[in-house]
Amino acid sequence: MLSKKSVGIFLFAFMGAVLATFGDGVHVHTQTLSYPNPFLFGQAAWVFPGFVLAFLVMEMSYLLVVKRLPDGVSIRQSISKGNVRDLAESIVVFALVYLLSGFGNFEPVFLSFIFYGTFAVRWIFSYDRLWLLLLAVLMAIGGMFAEGVLAAMGLVTYRYIDVFHVPFWLGGLYVHGAFALREGLRLFIYDSK
Repeated sequence: MLSKKSVGIFLFAFMGAVLATFGDGVHVHTQTLSYPNPFLFGQAAWVFPGFVLAFLVMEMSYLLVVKRLPDGVSIRQSISKGNVRDLAESIVVFALVYLLSGFGNFEPVFLSFIFYGTFAVRWIFSYDRLWLLLLAVLMAIGGMFAEGVLAAMGLVTYRYIDVFHVPFWLGGLYVHGAFALREGLRLFIYDSK
């Protein structure tokens, strides 16, 4: 039988994959990206399962890294019990950034400015800031690298390419995702201790 923590990990990964698949669908609709072999609504058959896997990797990485951080990096609140309001706020902002990245993809420099600038403002008013910054940077680099590998393999093509087969603003999407990842784990995992 699965533990409450395991159920929380899978439930959050599934929820994240649903949201990301919808956002990816917006990217297809707005021609931000395209797939060579679309399956449904212009998306490849591997998109949803790929997002489930990506969210599982992000969750497990979070749980592993927080155990190995030096004592000077505060994580007290980031591993405490979360609440629905904080998760809802972070998911709504992430979804809005995702939608804006699709509908604003013709202005990639402006998107980068907006995404990284709003991250900085949110970060200043957040908690456990050093940990959040580290998490956001790891997610941006890891996410851009993973999507760049998919693009290099010919599985996806972005309209605008800045670095390693992906647009620079993509990292801005991931840094906002760091807030949602943290709040989701606080609610689904750290609540189940």
